[in-house]
Amino acid sequence: MADEQPIALISSYFLQYEVRPTSKNTEYATFAGVLATVMVFAESQELARARAGRHLGRSNWEILEVKRVMLIQPHHVKNMDGVLKSVYLKAEQEGIAATFDGWKKSARRSGAGGSAKV
Repeated sequence: MADEQPIALISSYFLQYEVRPTSKNTEYATFAGVLATVMVFAESQELARARAGRHLGRSNWEILEVKRVMLIQPHHVKNMDGVLKSVYLKAEQEGIAATFDGWKKSARRSGAGGSAKV
């Protein structure tokens, strides 16, 4: 039928950003910068990037740089474990999920790092 719309195929995407907490973020005083890993299910890479950006912004993170964007392939999922696997499973359920690994404000001098819990 001419009126039928094609069904959009949804894929999973892996995105990494260098971010820093905004002044409204509870981690503002702690972290100078953070590597945000976001997994999102979307119809295109463009939509995945938009959703990931909104997700980070709503969580009060400022994007400094896009580090990596890639389509998640079945072999990637098969080989995931630990934190990445749990982020993927959460994204499967909720459409998007993220984890944050950061360096403390004093880390540039002392070499100390940490993880942001958001």
